[in-house]
Amino acid sequence: MLYRILFFLLFLLLPLKLHPEQSNEVPLITVTPQAYTKTVVRIPNIEGDSRGELSSLVRSLINLHLFCVALEEPPLPGLRDRAHFLRGSLSLKDGLYHFQGELNSPHEGKAKMIRLEATSKELLAYALADLIVEEISPYKGQSKTRIAFVKRDKAGDNLYVMDFSRKNLKKIKSAELILFPKFSPSGKKLAYVSYNGKDFFLEIYEFAKGDSKVFRIPGLSSTPVWMPNERELILTLGRDGEINLFVFNLDRAELSAITNGRGIHQAGSVSPDGKLVAFVGDRTGRPHIYILNLENRKIERISTETNYHTSPRFSPKGGILIYLSQRAGKNELILYNFNKREKKRLVLPYSLSDPAFSPSGDYLIFTGKTRNGTGLYLLHLDSLIVYPYMPAGNLHYPDWGRFY
Repeated sequence: MLYRILFFLLFLLLPLKLHPEQSNEVPLITVTPQAYTKTVVRIPNIEGDSRGELSSLVRSLINLHLFCVALEEPPLPGLRDRAHFLRGSLSLKDGLYHFQGELNSPHEGKAKMIRLEATSKELLAYALADLIVEEISPYKGQSKTRIAFVKRDKAGDNLYVMDFSRKNLKKIKSAELILFPKFSPSGKKLAYVSYNGKDFFLEIYEFAKGDSKVFRIPGLSSTPVWMPNERELILTLGRDGEINLFVFNLDRAELSAITNGRGIHQAGSVSPDGKLVAFVGDRTGRPHIYILNLENRKIERISTETNYHTSPRFSPKGGILIYLSQRAGKNELILYNFNKREKKRLVLPYSLSDPAFSPSGDYLIFTGKTRNGTGLYLLHLDSLIVYPYMPAGNLHYPDWGRFY
């Protein structure tokens, strides 16, 4: 009974209702991981950082960005080194931690002067790591972001949030069942579905207040998806034998339908401008990915591959949609570029589910299984480097939000 909310299993039970439907064929490019040379940053222990806490945390954060590697060793005298080199000093004054130093890039013939201050060594490390990442690459630093996930055990589910650094783990909720945590675009709120043994609820946790608003919504069936205004969500509701998409207004607690018809429509993601909704539908008898234009209510089918498809997610950058496509019993990641009208199939040596973009759109976090085991994994989309971020079992529904 508990898992009736995971209604996607219904696809396995529904008779095939094959309807004629056209979809635009888009070229599909297959991409496999290639050798990748990481950018090197040398970060010896910072002067004044007596225990090395700041220096070690900065190196750890740099390494979590995957495309680069931070080394403790300074450059060897007299040898040409293409690595970037951070040096500086730490001081405490008037309750604030101060860093002053420079980031040298000898092979580029430049040096960046750096002055930062923060109320703690931890926050200073976050700011310093992000600044370094943004100086040495075209990518945004992710240190000042958060990860949400559900840990499941025999006693039930626990919803956690922690910093990207894997520090400051905080339990938000315990319940018999917790599903689909999703950060609001600003990172100020977290929406999720809970089950108390009898009913399902939509809960909205506000980080500033430290508590949740609870809404009992009969028929609630899947992921709550935020609209950019953070006053509305797209919900998937089952009513009268149909499962459709609704807009839910948080202020008025009102619902309004945006799709109709028999079968299953499952909300997946809203575009950054709030104009498009990506969802999974079985309009052809198999689950495919569709885009609903909220302005004219037109629906376009995106997936053309065989078998079935799940988990559509818009990139925060805009213009990119990812989804999972199952082939030969394995999930493949498809990236669809709206502007170029092309698709890339990422062939990766692991299975994955529940993908979520980083706030910058450069990374994914997902539940995965590799030769190294199960857990939460990070993927840098340009290099296809993967990392076992939290190698542990029974971790589900990861999401990635801004730091607030």
